Amino acid sequence: MASPSPIELWVTLAALSGGAGLAAGMGWLERQPRKTLTPRLLPTTPLLMVGGLIALIALVHLVNLWGIHTGRFR
Repeated sequence: MASPSPIELWVTLAALSGGAGLAAGMGWLERQPRKTLTPRLLPTTPLLMVGGLIALIALVHLVNLWGIHTGRFR
């Protein structure tokens, strides 16, 4: 098993932590009780989904860097 390049590993870990942080932050913000009926400046649900998607893709890429094949077999 070849070791991944350190730059690629760090970029993948940064994307994983950023996506998970975005999803967690938007989930936390969505759960806060609202004091007024004015809409929020940030649309929390789409950003939560984008953060989850980024984290999922980065997790699959990290597993692929470790040498575990995901996807179609030929």
